[in-house]
Amino acid sequence: MAVKQVITSDELLANQHFVRWFLMMNFPEGISAEGCSVFELIEENCTLDTVFIDHLTGYYEGVLEENDGYVDMPKRVIIPLDTGDEFCVEFHPGDTIYFMNGNEIGCTGGHYKIRKLSLAQFLMYTAHMQECRKLFLLPMVKISSGEKENMTKIIQSVICNFDLQACSAEKVCACILENCLE
Repeated sequence: MAVKQVITSDELLANQHFVRWFLMMNFPEGISAEGCSVFELIEENCTLDTVFIDHLTGYYEGVLEENDGYVDMPKRVIIPLDTGDEFCVEFHPGDTIYFMNGNEIGCTGGHYKIRKLSLAQFLMYTAHMQECRKLFLLPMVKISSGEKENMTKIIQSVICNFDLQACSAEKVCACILENCLE
């Protein structure tokens, strides 16, 4: 059995290229008022170290054709939650997979499923968590239209920790908020 490589959340969050890539790849359904996705906003306004991202995901020429974008030894980050649960994010060239206590709860690849945590669950899991670490859980949050104001504040408090270069943090927040709506 292949051993998965664990990377610390501090190591990943200290790398602005990781943060930009994570935002681009994990909020695919959020569209700004101008009709842009997070992917488009960041791609047009930020630099991205693709060598770092390829190393993180294990990308190599042909991985998408050979293994549908999955690698045998993916890198992952483990986030301990306030409830004693363990949240894990696993990185592949063609997918980001989310786990809660070892059980897959979501992914952004071919078997796409996100928005598995209610806002109440998110708040319970992250009550004492550093704001920047909450980024890892945001793609799994689902909200109703009545929770938009509270979620906007949460997203803003997370996003303000990162350098988005010339990319508008307000537009990125709007896209993430839209992505989280049921």
